[in-house]
Amino acid sequence: MTNLNTTEKQVLNSVIESAKMNDGSFTYIDDVMHELVEENNSLSINQVKGYLSQLQTKKYIQCCEEGQICAGNMFEYSNFYEPIYVVAQ
Repeated sequence: MTNLNTTEKQVLNSVIESAKMNDGSFTYIDDVMHELVEENNSLSINQVKGYLSQLQTKKYIQCCEEGQICAGNMFEYSNFYEPIYVVAQ
């Protein structure tokens, strides 16, 4: 995760924590927004959207249909909530 800045890591950690409630396989964008915008009041909605987009571009996450976020190519799905860094292909 050396190519992530501090805020990207914060958003990714929020995604991982949120995914734990769904057996570590996925989470919902709304859950991540709720934690970062409403509970922690650390980022705006547009900032979270931007960081999620950056994480998707860097293949850390994959934004799927119906507002789901899944693990990207950088993580193994079986260990999404405890990420194992793998080399991008």
